[in-house]
This record gives sequence, C-alpha cells and structure tokens, in this order.
Amino acid sequence: MTIDIYHDLKNHFRDQSIVEIAEGKGAQGLKLKGKMFAMFYKGDLTVKLKPTTVQTLINKGDGLPHDPGTGKPMKDRILIPADKQRLWIEVSELSLRELS
Repeated sequence: MTIDIYHDLKNHFRDQSIVEIAEGKGAQGLKLKGKMFAMFYKGDLTVKLKPTTVQTLINKGDGLPHDPGTGKPMKDRILIPADKQRLWIEVSELSLRELS
C-alpha cells in the first residue's frame, strides 16, 4: 500500500472550485486558472509566490530555494521539504491569495 503524503493538502483544496488538483500522468500539483501554483516535487512541495515572499520564507527557515536542475534557483518558487509538511497548506493558501 502506497501512502500519499499529499493527501491532506489535496483534501484541503478538493472543495475549492477555483483550484484544480492535477493527478495522474505529467506534472502533479495544484492549479489556478490552468497554471500550477503548487507542485508535488519528489516528496516535497514547490510553491509559486512573489519573490519577496519566497525570500522572507527562506530567511525564516520555512523553506529552501527551488532549483529545477539548472544550477540557478527560481526567484518565484520555494521548496517546502517533507519535514515541514505542516506548512504546506498555509504556504499554498498564501500562494493562492498572491496569485488571485
């Protein structure tokens, strides 16, 4: 039996009509107006936010810079590791507010 570590996050957004939960093949995560704002990433969560918000959260120790493998972190993405899973809903809600 496989445990879905994103279960609580998906359930939180399941009843929000403006959020689409992308599951199955391809990129998985949460979408707003067809664009991914929170992506399930190798057991962690990558969230799109304003660059100033990303830096604030990194400075607080709530996440890490997200490097998609290019050697250069993205300014508008933060990686919230699995050991900080308790922050996933809060940071995803913050992203939704910033992008709406």
